Formats: sequence, structure tokens, C-alpha cells
Amino acid sequence: MSMRDDEAGDRSQADELAWREIVDHYGDVPDVTGLVELTTPLEQPDPFVPPVVPGPDLGDDEAFTPPPLPPPAVISPERRLAWVGLVAAPLLLVLVNLLDYALPGILSVALVVAFIASFGYLVATMEPRDPDDDGARL
Repeated sequence: MSMRDDEAGDRSQADELAWREIVDHYGDVPDVTGLVELTTPLEQPDPFVPPVVPGPDLGDDEAFTPPPLPPPAVISPERRLAWVGLVAAPLLLVLVNLLDYALPGILSVALVVAFIASFGYLVATMEPRDPDDDGARL
């Protein structure tokens, strides 16, 4: 055994003694005599079902009722058509390629142009955003 092994052994014993002293003098030992085993060997709880923990009783007067939702935004027919072109044109091109079907060249070009035109229309008709608005609502 070398000198380092002796020092390491002394340190580990000193650490063990220090931890044991901390644990022995940590505080009051909890009283476990009042605890009763809740399950019998015949009634083992299902390990996959979480235990039911009762929550606080808020009562009816403190129940939260969210405000009604605002009506959905009305979308103009031009913007609706642009969204359809933006989504449907690439999906149709991908679907046609997955099915290994050859579209006529003019139809493929028309789908690409519809996608680009739809995107351009949606960007061009965006409402300018207020620079002081950070999106927070009260």
C-alpha cells in the first residue's frame, strides 16, 4: 500500500465520520409509530395509476369563469383565395410527385406562380404593425 492510498483511506474515513456526525445531530427524529400500512398483501396498489390527492375546495363563489371568446375575424374572399393558393399549390405539387404523375409543364408552372403570387399578395396586404405594440394585453 502506498502513501497515497493511506491518505485517501484516512480522508474517506474522516469524511464518513463527518457525515455520520452531521446525520446524528441533524435534528429531531420523525415519529413513525403512528404510521399504519395502508395496503394489505392482497390489495397492492396499481403502480400505473397515480394516487388521488384531493385539491383545495374553492367553492362556487370563487370558481373562475373565462370571458366569452371574441367573434372570429372576418377574412375577405381575396385573402381567403390567397391562403388557399399558398397552401394548396405546394401540397398539390408534392402529392403529384409522390404519386409519380407527370403534370403538363404549363400546369406545374401555374402552380408555382400561384404560390408566389399568393405569398406576395398576403405580404403586400399586411397591415402595418404599431412599433410600440409588444403584443401584451391586459
